[in-house]
Amino acid sequence: MKIEKYIAVVCASFFLFFTQAEARPTEHNRYVTCVVTAVLNGNLFHCVDSKDQKHLIKMADIEAPELGQPYGPEAKEYLKDLIYDDKISVKIKGNRDGAILGELYHKKQNANREMIRKGLAWSDRNNKDSMYLRLERDAHSNGTGLWSDHDAVYPAVFREKNPTDIDALIENEATENTETAASNDKKTE
Repeated sequence: MKIEKYIAVVCASFFLFFTQAEARPTEHNRYVTCVVTAVLNGNLFHCVDSKDQKHLIKMADIEAPELGQPYGPEAKEYLKDLIYDDKISVKIKGNRDGAILGELYHKKQNANREMIRKGLAWSDRNNKDSMYLRLERDAHSNGTGLWSDHDAVYPAVFREKNPTDIDALIENEATENTETAASNDKKTE
């Protein structure tokens, strides 16, 4: 009789454990797969998923220079060359200011880390991920990209005096894409 009670208690415990485990949010395991339709700066872009839902994505754990800073246009151009009009996956880490925060994966490569490795972004000062901090330290030691500028200013400090207007970034990107398309049309004529 004792064994039967023991088995019943163990079974009930397992049932409760697995029921609770499945009820927990799985935010850290969620992904968005989409095609990039606009790159706004070195860590912010739009993409559209298979259900035609548009997403604003901010790359988590990094801070790319703003467009008005040294290496800001280079960071945007690198990201655009890497992902524009391509299918990507974003591992969702949260939300901020209407944007999905996430790690960007393109062709099995973590683009967030690659931006730091290339000296085109800082590790976010709120991030404690040792991989991001190590990559920044290595890029800094090698004088890679923005680290060749001894007066480089962390983007959050720059934004205190020069706030980013996301609507202006979106409008600017739409204008650039229209001009590029018109230029390409003239070349094919």
